[in-house]
Amino acid sequence: MTELGPVAWPSAPIRTERLTLRGSEARDRPAFIELFASPEVRAHLGGDAELGYMFLPDAWGRGYAAEVCAAALGWFTDALPGEPVVLCTQTANDRSMRLAAKPGFTEVERFEEYGAEQWFGARCPVTPSG
Repeated sequence: MTELGPVAWPSAPIRTERLTLRGSEARDRPAFIELFASPEVRAHLGGDAELGYMFLPDAWGRGYAAEVCAAALGWFTDALPGEPVVLCTQTANDRSMRLAAKPGFTEVERFEEYGAEQWFGARCPVTPSG
């Protein structure tokens, strides 16, 4: 197993059909404050997630999380081929549980933290052997 150093965010934004992933900017501060202060958003956070996302409730159910996770995983797989990705979510968050299965995350363990059952999963991409 190799030890990973820091991976820099890509210099150009990652674009999907509807979204742009970019580094945060000062103009984003009000949205971040609202996002982190939202009890609806925070209700499903917990654990040590390597792949994570948060959206305000009015953006839920529109497929943004699947879109953004696929784009981020695509970038990560290109940047570090064969390296596993982990995530953690509460088992009560049905949408996140379904989303984790789509790109192939499998359960590693369940544990209790933050007063709720957490699901820890990993995705180990298969790389072609030479």
